[in-house]
Amino acid sequence: MPADLAQLRAALVAAVGDDRLVDDPADLSFYGADRCRGGWPVRPSLAVFPRTVAEVQAVVRACAAHGAPIVPSGGRTGLAGAATATAGEVVLSLERMHRILELDPAARTLRCEPGATLQAVQEAAAAAGLLYPVDYASKGTAQIGGSLATNAGGVKVLRYGLTRDWVLGLKVVLASGELLDLGGALVKNNTGYDLRQLFIGSEGTLGVIVEVTLKLCRPPAGALVALCAVPSDTHVLALFARLRASSLALSAFECFDDGCLAHVLAHRRGDPPFTAPSPRYALVEVEVPVPGDAALEHTRDELSLRLADAQEAGEIDDAVLAGTAAQARALWAYREDISESLHRHTPHKADIALPVARVGEFLAAWRPLVAARLPGIEALNFGHVGDGNLHLNLLRPEGMALPAFLDRVHAFDAELYALVQAHAGSISAEHGVGLLKRDHLHFTRTPTEVALMRGIKAVLDPTGLFNPGKLF
Repeated sequence: MPADLAQLRAALVAAVGDDRLVDDPADLSFYGADRCRGGWPVRPSLAVFPRTVAEVQAVVRACAAHGAPIVPSGGRTGLAGAATATAGEVVLSLERMHRILELDPAARTLRCEPGATLQAVQEAAAAAGLLYPVDYASKGTAQIGGSLATNAGGVKVLRYGLTRDWVLGLKVVLASGELLDLGGALVKNNTGYDLRQLFIGSEGTLGVIVEVTLKLCRPPAGALVALCAVPSDTHVLALFARLRASSLALSAFECFDDGCLAHVLAHRRGDPPFTAPSPRYALVEVEVPVPGDAALEHTRDELSLRLADAQEAGEIDDAVLAGTAAQARALWAYREDISESLHRHTPHKADIALPVARVGEFLAAWRPLVAARLPGIEALNFGHVGDGNLHLNLLRPEGMALPAFLDRVHAFDAELYALVQAHAGSISAEHGVGLLKRDHLHFTRTPTEVALMRGIKAVLDPTGLFNPGKLF
């Protein structure tokens, strides 16, 4: 909490105007936290909403002068507490800096402000006949600045990679208020250290991203979607190996268990995709490489053949292949509606990454471990199995108070992450570290790595102005 809140408020009003500063407790509660509910307090002192780079610089300088730490904030869809203010910090929201600044169809680049939503970027690219391929369920709310700050992944990493693979340039406001211009439209720029990558995935701890230049690509001619009923985790991996070894352009390979499907069906009162239930489900998307009915039918025939082979081999029990775009969206909804359907249970989430080959053995150890250590708590799994990313969810039982639930699951975290470490995995795949996993970073990063990260933080943010207490 800054020593003199009145003076800080006056300085921020001078920077952005009185109409873009919030101090109402209800508004502060809303803007002061992301979607992670980890039991820590939400206590920002103020929230401020700049509209220009110059205003961001003025806010940063004012906060630095008054000793007021800053929590950069976007769409607040994060699930690790990185956009949560717990100790009187100033929330610096980028939501009003949301313009698409430039799109160059020839160069296939798009320049935008950090508050532009992922969906807005995708729609702007599509209007020019291009594609920004990073994609995930919260795209209508999640903002590009936050996407970069967490190096977001999503459902197409298998085909297109992570957010950092699509960033050409950044503009970042440093703790001094100085504007750092890191590239832009240059595809090739081999002149020393690539400082862009320091800020991508840094969770707002090193600076405030105020402008982004993204790469775009040509969209596929089309896509086919299938949902498969699968008897076990081992068979899920066998199906993935079969499809990956084929000539099909596999763009997504998602998996969820029967518990996830049950919650989705209960939430939306829908019908199950198959007449008989199955322990696991795999959602598959393959791209049609070139336009035309011949290419579409060839891809459909190839996918149908591979699924038939998988069924004959016992890798799947049943499958449904979408025949229309509407049917494809309906199949995707079984996967994309999972998080929303679990929300009322205040799930404790673990976002982990594993070598794909070890996913099955990890789950075979995780499920009985949860049953033994957390009896009465439902454990569900879904995720992007094609890139080894699992989302492990522990659901708060009906009637259990949230603090009691959090005490139980947080006590289990160290044991979980030790299991992840034993399987050569990471404690965070795409959600970041934030507050949620700060105390468990050592399961993924060595003391030498953490020391180097602290050193980078000390150089770029020597007074600890940006997002204190996050990451480490």
